[in-house]
Amino acid sequence: MSDLLITMDLDGTLEDSRADMVAAVQRLRGRLGLPKRPDSDFRSNVNRGMPHLYRVCFAEHLGEDPSEDALDILRDAYAADYGAHICVETRLYDGIKETLPKLAAIAPVALVTNKPEALSELLLNALGVREHFSAIIGGDTCHSGKPDPVTIKTAAERCGYTGDAQRIFHVGDSAGDIRCAKAHGATAVWCSWGYLDVAPDAPAPDLSVSAPGELVALIQAEL
Repeated sequence: MSDLLITMDLDGTLEDSRADMVAAVQRLRGRLGLPKRPDSDFRSNVNRGMPHLYRVCFAEHLGEDPSEDALDILRDAYAADYGAHICVETRLYDGIKETLPKLAAIAPVALVTNKPEALSELLLNALGVREHFSAIIGGDTCHSGKPDPVTIKTAAERCGYTGDAQRIFHVGDSAGDIRCAKAHGATAVWCSWGYLDVAPDAPAPDLSVSAPGELVALIQAEL
């Protein structure tokens, strides 16, 4: 049993999926009869959690106070479309494909993302890296998503990790990732190759890395 656990975000950490997510938004808006808008209107809104995506990208359809039934129908429609086109333009960041097996050889690696679990599983398989993850925790796996620390707690439970929370290294690119790690008592590792050019406006991460390969040396130093 390893005395380390590595948890990793998906979008903006392992890959850039914004183009495929925006394309799904545009196709569904078309089917709903909503007006065409520039991709740039949605690009910054597809990586802030699915509830935000639904409410902002389909605001004209849902209205100000949508019912749960309306949200469920939209959620299912978006998931079906995005799932059918999940890896058209999405690509792993340079160095991720080589880094993941090295990390998995050191300690269990779990995915902790706010993308729904089934879509996350589908995407990891499409990208050819599913085998390196011991568990997948999506935004709908627990009663709430990041930054709720229940996500990392659940990842630890599924990986059989019972060690010190500080020896869980959570790698992500967003303020939600840093807050989630801090709330659980894990070590927050910010990656600068993701969606943000500078560290997010959040509690300072414990560590920062500028390339995926740096994660291997960082984790090995803890052995």
